[in-house]
Amino acid sequence: MISNSFLDNGFNDIVSFNSKTMPLKRFGHDSERTHSAISSDTATATQVNNTQESFNDESNSSTNTFGALKEWAIVCKALESGNQILSFRKGGIMEFRNGFELKFKNFFLSPTFEHQAKESIRMDYHTTLDELNRKNGLDNAETRPDSNKTTEIASFVEITHFSEVPNLTTLKKLENFHIWTDDYLKSRFDYNPKKPLYLLLLRVYKLNKPIKLVNKPEWVGCKSWIQIDSHDPDLITYFENHLPEKPFEYLKSISKPCIDDDNFNKLSEKVRSIV
Repeated sequence: MISNSFLDNGFNDIVSFNSKTMPLKRFGHDSERTHSAISSDTATATQVNNTQESFNDESNSSTNTFGALKEWAIVCKALESGNQILSFRKGGIMEFRNGFELKFKNFFLSPTFEHQAKESIRMDYHTTLDELNRKNGLDNAETRPDSNKTTEIASFVEITHFSEVPNLTTLKKLENFHIWTDDYLKSRFDYNPKKPLYLLLLRVYKLNKPIKLVNKPEWVGCKSWIQIDSHDPDLITYFENHLPEKPFEYLKSISKPCIDDDNFNKLSEKVRSIV
């Protein structure tokens, strides 16, 4: 869990911001924050050994799709509540040969219940996981494949840093920035040892209202990414029948980041100093 001890002074901005001050009601009180509009053409992803040469910024004109990263529903909750700012990826079973590939700079978070387990997350989030499972009609004693006919997307992400995790010592030093247990992350590090474990530093934005999508057969399976057709009727309805030219820039303009700018930059600096 992110500790306030990491929010010290004296940090360097990791991205350029166009800022304006606006009120924020959060944690039961009003405060002032600087709202950042991060330019979509700002190069913020760190290249790893030149293996990730490029990735899509907005919906690709040739494919007309948006990306959504499949992530445990409990981790999505932690990201959206500001208790986590990163993810680790090695690629699912369907990506065993190639490993994880960073395909998008901006993407949605697609919550999944498959594989998430109480013993893999810290005790502070056990109650939240129980509540999520009850809400979705799942037995807390076991994990099951996703069976919902729809997916409810409540947030979207901008990648601000991407790099390999070189060893277990580094992984251990990152324990205050996520909710997984040490044993679970060690198992992920050791899985498919010929492929690296990647760290994704995430700027998460909470949508004003969730996007509800009817699940597609091609989204099923142990994979990192799903592709959402920009002409998906549920998506078109969400945007009130008018898809913006730059949808994620539009969503940023009407959404709140899950961690305010100052704290996010301080936490980011700490993560980057570790990796």
